[in-house]
Amino acid sequence: MNKQLSKSEALIFLNKMYRDVVIEMDDTCIDRYFAPDYVQVTDGVQSNLDEFKHHVRMLRQEVRSIAISPFTHYTYDEPIQTATLRYIVDVEKKSGKHGQVELIAIFELQGEQVVRCHELSSPLDQGSDFKGIASLS
Repeated sequence: MNKQLSKSEALIFLNKMYRDVVIEMDDTCIDRYFAPDYVQVTDGVQSNLDEFKHHVRMLRQEVRSIAISPFTHYTYDEPIQTATLRYIVDVEKKSGKHGQVELIAIFELQGEQVVRCHELSSPLDQGSDFKGIASLS
């Protein structure tokens, strides 16, 4: 049976995952954080673990840097091991374009692995080149 995470343990886990996978765009550590049967739905587009790994590799090709604000919203339902986050992502593409995207994400955890994630993304600049960055494939 997987260890149940407390609210503070889940926050530490999610911060590490974001640092390693999103900010560093490191697809080699994804298996450490995500379950083999992982499912993600971003802006209505569903993907599995292999497709998520591909997304991270595509980000590395298109993006020079990603920075994430401190979570402006964090709630954790300990009995069902579900975290809800809201934050801003600052993106600099290799083309030199900069943009910000607001994300709301709900993570379902089993121990120290994410089994499911639902995300909604919204570029903060209308008509932005960053509209599909969260579901780039």
